[in-house]
Amino acid sequence: MKMRPLPLLLVTLLLGACAAPPAVIEREQRPSPLYEITVRALGPARVSNDGFDARFEFEVTSPHDLQRNSLVQELQQVFTLEYKDGTTRKRTLTLVEAFKLRFSHVDSARRFHYRIFTGQSDRHSMQGVNDLSSDVVAVRIERRVFAYVANVHGADFTAAGFAHLPSNEDGSVVSKVPTRFNEGYQRYHETRGEILHSGDARGLTYVIDYRLVRDRGQSPQFIVDHGGGYGAVKSPSVVWTR
Repeated sequence: MKMRPLPLLLVTLLLGACAAPPAVIEREQRPSPLYEITVRALGPARVSNDGFDARFEFEVTSPHDLQRNSLVQELQQVFTLEYKDGTTRKRTLTLVEAFKLRFSHVDSARRFHYRIFTGQSDRHSMQGVNDLSSDVVAVRIERRVFAYVANVHGADFTAAGFAHLPSNEDGSVVSKVPTRFNEGYQRYHETRGEILHSGDARGLTYVIDYRLVRDRGQSPQFIVDHGGGYGAVKSPSVVWTR
């Protein structure tokens, strides 16, 4: 069977065939103040000569002063290449990341509002799309993201307030990403820091699911075939409890 070399952007960490499976760590249940997270798509997803790009913004609202400094996201991604002959290749990654939260205002209902730093958004992107071999006819990007508020200490934040973290608070999710993923961050910053006071008991799960197909003779070579609108984010409704 002909083996296809994977481009650099798809390099990922693989466990040795003889390695023992890692121990399963269960997520702890922690009390948390009431809050809700709103996530919004900043326009439709786009494909350019630089790659694929989709952006989202967040707002955290609470009836209390949360006293949490970050929005943490636990990201799990499945990346699938679809080939002309009908075969597929999959790669997965996990990442724990943080965005610094800033207080915004208190509304007329006395709810506290928080946002990530001004000008910062969550960018779900992939560089090197045009460099994929010609027998790749489509690319599927599926991401499941669990977001919640927490206090993050010792992280190597960028000036815009973004950081990679080694793991979540209880170690049930560990960052395992290739060097080309968020390459600009990894080149100049360390993946370090710890999470405390996780509000994950009230976190929000959202899913994005994009499929890019090759558009022959065009530049960029791919277009968004599925998941390209403002409805790409799927999240459960939030119910306030007493």
